[in-house]
Amino acid sequence: MQYPKLSPWPFIDPESPPNGYSKVGESFDKDRATETIKPLWHFFAHGKHLIIVKKIWLKGRNGKPGKYATTQFEYPMAGARWFVDTIERFFLHPDHPNAIPRGKFNVREEVDGETLGVTRGAAYGGRDIPGYTFDNLNRIEHSTIMEGPFCQMFEMGDPWLFEDGLFDLFKDIAERHERGEF
Repeated sequence: MQYPKLSPWPFIDPESPPNGYSKVGESFDKDRATETIKPLWHFFAHGKHLIIVKKIWLKGRNGKPGKYATTQFEYPMAGARWFVDTIERFFLHPDHPNAIPRGKFNVREEVDGETLGVTRGAAYGGRDIPGYTFDNLNRIEHSTIMEGPFCQMFEMGDPWLFEDGLFDLFKDIAERHERGEF
């Protein structure tokens, strides 16, 4: 199914965000870390949006200089609560009326005018690491390295999500938003 595409959000530098952006958290994806790449994700609130951004240094190859690469995802702020509630539905007893039906691996729903999704997959946390994606079907994946024809899919492995605190960060952001902190 095709979803209308929204204009790309301007890239932000997580080390020097523009005025009006409030940093609301950060999380390190250690399963994707290498000796040279340290994937620290920064979470920002801006108006009614949640912006998740990573900036990493890529070493140059074949005599070329290195450069920074930025990857960014954008969601309605209410999407944080929707994401938490949807993930929890995967863990309900299959007979529970709100459980994700057996054999179904993704959920889509409109949240504040944008179609969001959660997908369960075998390697979303890296090679052989199962996990989930938090999707925005109205926004095209984008980074300073490449633009894609695909929707935004923020991939996270189970260890990062449930053992290393990423799920708790999403819960905290949702609760703070509901209290009107941003």
